[in-house]
Amino acid sequence: MIRNPTPTVWAIIVVLAIAAALAPMWLGPYGVKFATRIISLGILVLSLDLLIGVTGLVSFGHAAFYGLGAYAVWFVSPKDDSADLLKALALAIGLAGGAAAIIGAFAVRTRGFYFIMVTLAASQMLYALFHDTRIAGGSDGASIAVKPDLVIAGVTLIDFYNRNSIYWFGLAALALCYLLTLWLAQTPFGRALQGVRQNETRMSALGFETYWFKLTVFVIAGAMAGLGGLVFACIDGFVPPEALGWKQSGLAIMMVVLGGTGTLHGPIFGAIIYAMLEEALKSSGIVGATIADHWAIPMGLVLIAVVLGAPKGVAGLLPRRAAQKLTPSTDEPRIVATTQRLSVENVGRRFGGLVAVDGVTLSFEPNKVHAVIGPNGAGKTTFTNLLSGALPVSAGRIALDDEDITALSAAAKARRGIGRSFQRTNVFGDFTVGENCAVAAQARRPGVLRFGADRLREAEAVGFALDATGLRERAQIRAGDLSHGEQRQLEIAMLIASGAKILILDEPLAGTGPEETRRVMDLLRALTLDHTIIIIEHDMDAVFSAADTISVLVGGRLIARGAPDDIRRDAAVREAYLGNFGMERAP
Repeated sequence: MIRNPTPTVWAIIVVLAIAAALAPMWLGPYGVKFATRIISLGILVLSLDLLIGVTGLVSFGHAAFYGLGAYAVWFVSPKDDSADLLKALALAIGLAGGAAAIIGAFAVRTRGFYFIMVTLAASQMLYALFHDTRIAGGSDGASIAVKPDLVIAGVTLIDFYNRNSIYWFGLAALALCYLLTLWLAQTPFGRALQGVRQNETRMSALGFETYWFKLTVFVIAGAMAGLGGLVFACIDGFVPPEALGWKQSGLAIMMVVLGGTGTLHGPIFGAIIYAMLEEALKSSGIVGATIADHWAIPMGLVLIAVVLGAPKGVAGLLPRRAAQKLTPSTDEPRIVATTQRLSVENVGRRFGGLVAVDGVTLSFEPNKVHAVIGPNGAGKTTFTNLLSGALPVSAGRIALDDEDITALSAAAKARRGIGRSFQRTNVFGDFTVGENCAVAAQARRPGVLRFGADRLREAEAVGFALDATGLRERAQIRAGDLSHGEQRQLEIAMLIASGAKILILDEPLAGTGPEETRRVMDLLRALTLDHTIIIIEHDMDAVFSAADTISVLVGGRLIARGAPDDIRRDAAVREAYLGNFGMERAP
């Protein structure tokens, strides 16, 4: 979870900012130009870290938006007179952001390697457009006739023919982008983005439409990169098509990794280190002509050494702030609250010629524990995927009371109050216990900001969930450090915090010991006061002691349904699954 830097890191940032602001006083023209280039790269890599480090989207075409922002300056530059800085800003941000919206609309539908390839292909198409045509100078690049300035009431406030003006403008833009990005990462929107990075499947199951979150941050990052491109274009008044090529994107990724992904300030450090190291290695007066001619080799060796010695980047060597407390106490009494009835009618699911679920009709009455059991391969997990929307049905109908929800997505069903856990533990390991619940609590209103009543409701939901599951004392512990049984409890706590009233739990006792099993089953019985529980489970002792009703699936078909004692005595169930389980206890 991205948090505010520690006082030590803030002190380093402030010292660097002050030194940077005063740098033109002792730097010569070349030094100011070089520092401005670092600033433009800083904006680029900061925007890229918003994708890679915050959201988990590794874009290999991010420089395309940087290059578009640079070309925007050429588009508004007349052959004589003057160019308006505000128009250049608007076009750079708008052009880059618009291109990001178009590319992102397709790219964020993919994941992993395919996302990388889509972004790479899109950037190369833009590179070819500007390199192979005469839109803006072709392969020779675009020479900007008139640099933009800002004139108000006849007074020139910013003149980009003055190198210091470009420098200070870029530095102010970098500082503003950093503060806005740091703020955004800590809003509910940013918390959701970090949830997507860790576990997109879980975010969707909680009710988040992850596509729109990823597309939104892709556009924000693209627009920010466009601002960096504007600064770059004004340094020399020249834009080469290589500014939006894959090599520039690769260098940006390298700087992000060098500085430390997911820290925001780290990539800026990475840009500074990389640019200064490159400049030093290229200078024959410092390292010798032979090394200067082949500077990429020692640069590669240095980068490899840094990655091996500091896998979390340069920023990873600095102290990081611990988690903050998120959850106030709640002493509200729990009262019985009737939940909705979930029912299925002739539901089926085919995978080609394989019938995984075959014409199942069931009704899950409110405020009870319902167990679905059966041998391996019986279709139990497929059945829960149909209930939760993770898979579409091939036939039949699913209803919540009288509302047909058959065609709804997993996220839409989650917002209707249907929550599910997974066969394998599925929490946000890098978040604290409280932060896991906080992400779940915002699922019903997944916006950017939270004010008064919303924040209070979410805090109360988190506190209630932690109290209900007995995890309040563990609220500040990293979820990945919990025991397996506690992580199972946390999954249930997340569902409670999300506002789900129908809890579908796929093997909640898998891998738990006797004490943890007893604790989880006691919790499920207690939750029936205001929840309906549907569990898929192989622990028959736990199932028969806690369930109100049991449904038995075999070969995708429902062969029996009833009270535990009825199921225990059912001859077909004993033959297909139970054998003589529990017969000595049957009345």
